[in-house]
Amino acid sequence: MKTDTGYPHKLESTSEIPEQLSEALRNHLSAIDSIPLLLYAPSRFVGDEEVSATILAVTNDGWLVAAENQDGGIGVEHSKFNDTLFLELTSIVLWGQLKIAFASAGTSYTAVMRFSTVAEGLYREAVDLLLDGIDRTDTSEKEERGTAEVLKDWPLKFRNEVLHYLPKGQRLLAGAQWPAILGGFRRELAPAGALLVTERELVLIADEKRPESYQGEWANYGGVITYFPLARLDDFNVGLQDRFGVLALHVNASHGEERLEILFPSDHERTVSETMELARRIVVGDVPQIPRKQ
Repeated sequence: MKTDTGYPHKLESTSEIPEQLSEALRNHLSAIDSIPLLLYAPSRFVGDEEVSATILAVTNDGWLVAAENQDGGIGVEHSKFNDTLFLELTSIVLWGQLKIAFASAGTSYTAVMRFSTVAEGLYREAVDLLLDGIDRTDTSEKEERGTAEVLKDWPLKFRNEVLHYLPKGQRLLAGAQWPAILGGFRRELAPAGALLVTERELVLIADEKRPESYQGEWANYGGVITYFPLARLDDFNVGLQDRFGVLALHVNASHGEERLEILFPSDHERTVSETMELARRIVVGDVPQIPRKQ
């Protein structure tokens, strides 16, 4: 078994998984499931917090997350791709987190995995596979990204994060970027952010504060990156509340739905509306999309 590196890593087969977690997989996966990605994260400390061991299995038609509980048991969350709503990847200094939102019996749930940012690349690979599964489209690693015109006036931090977190093989078609909303005493009411549209996703990048003691080029990356497959976008509304702009998203899967709100400065309403209008056109088929798998 190659499960003692201390950091998340890929496994070649289920035979490499520790017995208790392996049993959980056997109970929830069928013998015919193929597993393009099997990602094991041993129990370890992330900062001052002890994080339980987890397994993420991405299969041919869905995914499964198994995690050790504090009482020694195993908790399992799993879903088909057609019930997966959206993905949220967090990367802040020493720790990262991947959340998968999914629907079941009319209610939305989340599966959560915590990890050291040393292994962030593995979880970005998982995000790409999950997005592929949801949308059932081919992606090309060599496809040219049309980022230059969209990003030319953006802050360097957000330009870097777009290049870092844009889904593999996807062109950036449009985007909106806004500064943080500040209140009295310069207290942050809502973070700086960016909204991106690709051929098949909305991607929201929300800035996240870091301790001032963390310096260096690597610290410019991170925040909270949320991937909304356009296949799950049921409706949206862009409006104003006091001096805030509000983007309300309604996402829908086979067995449930969720509504989310994104705040931005009110003077960016036009740019956000134009970005979302392109997303709407893609959903209804008014613009060309990449070929779908047969």
